[in-house]
Amino acid sequence: MLLEIKSYRELAGLTPDLAALVHSHQFINGVLVTAPADDGFDFHSRYFSPWSGSNKDPVTGGTHTFMVPYRAARLNRQKLRSFQWSARSGSTELELTSDNLLILSQALTVTRGELLISP
Repeated sequence: MLLEIKSYRELAGLTPDLAALVHSHQFINGVLVTAPADDGFDFHSRYFSPWSGSNKDPVTGGTHTFMVPYRAARLNRQKLRSFQWSARSGSTELELTSDNLLILSQALTVTRGELLISP
């Protein structure tokens, strides 16, 4: 579900009742809340997904796959800058091409592992 509000300042202060969200509807995978920006970014967003066991998306880029086409059409531009609020907030540079979405940002390794597959 995509919800657009008027102010990115209000977006930063949202405190949704995550338990109520889970019980509100069984067919929703997440709620993306977005707002236009005037602070050097084209839009801000937050993603809440208590249905999947992850309450808030920490700027993975996943929500940008449907958010960027929405914003690009509204702004009539293919290159955008976004800020996503979370415990690990971050910004992204985005470019919508004819067949891809390019996402540029800095990444933080939060886990590392090794997988061994034997025949």
